[in-house]
Amino acid sequence: MGKRLQTVPRTTTLDDVRREVDARLDAGDPPGAVALVHDVWRALAAESPAGLRELIETIPDDAWRDDPLIAAAFGASYRTARGDRSRSALAYFEASLATLASDAPDAVIVRLQSAAALRALGRLDDADEALDLAAEQAQSAVGPGIEWRVTVRAIAALQRGMVHLHRGRYDDAAPLLAFADGLGDRHLTRAEHVECLGGRALLAFSAGEIADAAGFADRARRAAEGTLLLRGPFAAPALTAELLSAIERIDAPTAHQSATELAAAAEGSDWEAFGWVTTARLHAMERDFSGALELLRRAGENYRAWAPAGTGAALGELLRAAILIRHGQGDAAWAVLSTLPADERHDLCPGRYIAQLRLVNGDVEGAAEALAACDALGELHAARTLADVQLLRAAIEHERGATAESALWCDRALHHMHRTGTRTPLIIVPPLMVRELMVQASQRRQPHGVADLVTRIRETMDARLASADGDGGMLAPLTTRETIVLHQLKQGKTVATIAQELFVSGNTMKTHLRNIYRKLGVGSRGEAVRKAQALGLYVTPGSPLGHSAPPEVDPIQ
Repeated sequence: MGKRLQTVPRTTTLDDVRREVDARLDAGDPPGAVALVHDVWRALAAESPAGLRELIETIPDDAWRDDPLIAAAFGASYRTARGDRSRSALAYFEASLATLASDAPDAVIVRLQSAAALRALGRLDDADEALDLAAEQAQSAVGPGIEWRVTVRAIAALQRGMVHLHRGRYDDAAPLLAFADGLGDRHLTRAEHVECLGGRALLAFSAGEIADAAGFADRARRAAEGTLLLRGPFAAPALTAELLSAIERIDAPTAHQSATELAAAAEGSDWEAFGWVTTARLHAMERDFSGALELLRRAGENYRAWAPAGTGAALGELLRAAILIRHGQGDAAWAVLSTLPADERHDLCPGRYIAQLRLVNGDVEGAAEALAACDALGELHAARTLADVQLLRAAIEHERGATAESALWCDRALHHMHRTGTRTPLIIVPPLMVRELMVQASQRRQPHGVADLVTRIRETMDARLASADGDGGMLAPLTTRETIVLHQLKQGKTVATIAQELFVSGNTMKTHLRNIYRKLGVGSRGEAVRKAQALGLYVTPGSPLGHSAPPEVDPIQ
């Protein structure tokens, strides 16, 4: 058995194999029919799982009933099944491994497939252990040739890379998936290669390289062309990367199409919960916060069964905190943010949410302090969240009156946005501040593409400000004094009383009120109070987040 696995027949279809099996059976050669299944089970288990099981059952039972590779074929076919049936995969793999000698080459292949099934169930620690054992067995395997050893290395790199990806260890996953991709045409099945390309697409997205992410996802689509793979879990990583990239560009039509495809492909797999978190970001971008929170609830329940929880759990919690902030539950949001695990390169970067919140509250120094850890990372900061930090920094320095520093941070953010296509930094800073930053940027010499981007952003902000009403977000942060005035208005005090208590003149109070109305996009005292309540500007005094909420939820982690 150990010599059967050579290269992967990428163009083999179920119909082709069925005809050959039928021919062997017609010739009275059931063992020959079983041998054909031995050669193709890895490929067919992913592309035609139910068909593979039916095909095996056309062969007389006594030819395959105790065959360990046929048991593995059943296990691999159940890995892609929906719901609880996917758990059947492990029973078949365990039965196969109990029969095979530990130093048999086939045992290594089955062990690698078992690791994939464990990952599909969220058992990441167990998957790692299975991969370690497979590596040991591969070293002591008797009789395999060079092609077999290269194939084993390709499969092992893919499986280890995908486990690292779920754990959020992107730097560890990247070289492994690149290695597997390089060997994919010859040594991975088509389904495995589609999954590998999807993993690389997600890594490219996490690095802020949206064009590269789209390129890997497109390669995955082309590799799956003519099959049903795009409807199954092997395509889920690529579809997730497509959805994330569309959200990053704020491209709602493309995002909705990708979300529909992802929901069908990821069902019952290790990508289902991550798909819910990603789709929740789409809902949040479109201000369907109830829908987003329901998806995050489902994802959280799913991840609680994982060991350990995947990185999607932390991403979901970060988004939930952003939504809580948007609805005025700043203390609850802080409880979430303060417990999120620290990630080495700030792929999550909760500090930008805290900085956003404090900036809107008029706490400029508190906003700067929230980004201190980002500053310490410097160029090592995760690229995908770096533009958010840079634009926040530009706004902070603008509020401080540090024109040169603000210009530097703003231009860095613009260059990043132009190169990657991301637009989500425009959500994290209030529109009036964005417009002021763009007016100043337009007065500086900019490369042609960046200058065009500045013009488009100004036009977008102008339209947004022109259409602002009491149901939208805050247009610019309130100063500390304006926040105090607003709080006094909420208590029902008259303008004269507030002026007296603050020791300011009536004209100064009128100026404060005009600024409050302008920044909130309202026209009266009553509208200002209602808008403040809608934005959650009255968080419990003493909260680490201050006492106001940000202008918009940033739905992108």
